[in-house]
Amino acid sequence: MYLPQQCRTEDGYLVRQSLMKDVPYGFFTAAKKGCGFLAVYNAVRYFGLPHSEDEVHRYFHRSVFLGGLLGTTVFHVARGVRRFGLRVKGLRYRNLTGVDAGILWYHTGKTKHFVFLRRGEEEKFHYYNTSYAHQEMPFRDFYSNFVKHTPLLKLPIMLTLALGKKK
Repeated sequence: MYLPQQCRTEDGYLVRQSLMKDVPYGFFTAAKKGCGFLAVYNAVRYFGLPHSEDEVHRYFHRSVFLGGLLGTTVFHVARGVRRFGLRVKGLRYRNLTGVDAGILWYHTGKTKHFVFLRRGEEEKFHYYNTSYAHQEMPFRDFYSNFVKHTPLLKLPIMLTLALGKKK
């Protein structure tokens, strides 16, 4: 899998999904539907597990539900987390107390999006594969600025999978 160099941070996390126009993902491209694969790979990297970005991509590309028509589902991300040696330690909604790393699923106002997040200094987090990935931000600021309500239900869609290594 070829990724432009701008799609990696200096420490090897995947970012800038919009530049992945040549990376297949189901019936689409990673630029359009691949945020779940990026979030899982970044979690694998954070926990120091021995899986390559190619291996994680291949798993999601070949098995994404309905060829990615609906994007990557929460269930598929959870299955990928287990497949690559992680476990879901808990689910959180608007409260990340005790979460060192996780995958956040939220509504951007246009679509649903997955990002890997990890605790930074104090009560701030890094949010990978976002336009603000290079800055730490408190979760309450991220929530108020970036989590939008669904058009039909007028409810915020948001869920965080708190992660850890398998025992």
